[in-house]
Amino acid sequence: MSSLILLFTYLLNYVIDASRFRGFEKLVRGARERINHLAYFKVVPPLAMFQTCKISSTFYKEAVQAYILGMSNSSVVMSLKTLELGLKCKLGKRDARLKDLIDTVEEMKEYKDLTHGFRILRNLIVHEEAECSEQDALEALRHVSEILNRLFPFEKVNYTITCSKNTCKTCYEVEVKVDECFLGNIIRIPCPECKTVNTIIVGTELEVPQIR
Repeated sequence: MSSLILLFTYLLNYVIDASRFRGFEKLVRGARERINHLAYFKVVPPLAMFQTCKISSTFYKEAVQAYILGMSNSSVVMSLKTLELGLKCKLGKRDARLKDLIDTVEEMKEYKDLTHGFRILRNLIVHEEAECSEQDALEALRHVSEILNRLFPFEKVNYTITCSKNTCKTCYEVEVKVDECFLGNIIRIPCPECKTVNTIIVGTELEVPQIR
């Protein structure tokens, strides 16, 4: 099972266990705060694009993981790489530079409302040698996600869940609408057979959901 957010499936458990060592308490606290920021701003991963441009999911995962771990510079680089791959895929311009790809999309009237996001991202490109802040990393993730979800829209995601109750283990499908499909969102769904409440944490299994 692959994971978008390392903290959700492995790192949080590891870090919490290791928090007895000096400095780890701060790391855990910071990671939790950043996950909460992603959930607060309802950052929806561009799942439909991952089906069209599969390699892009790798860079997006690294962007999210780096942000959660407080590695803002790495996160911004990976966010911009995700955007570049998405725009190249959408426009069919494999050899174009990211700045030129952004200019092309901005000229399309149906995306005029994305101008603010493009401006923020363009500033990050122009000042690529400057150190990025945590806010820069969050803004890059937010706007890259928003832009790519406009270019590659989807309405809902189907998750297949296996009931966590040992005596049940029923497999059932759950539909999650796009406005609920934001990183860090915790969705609780009762099993149709035994009524045990099972949990989905959006972002942990991006290869599993079926996009519609």
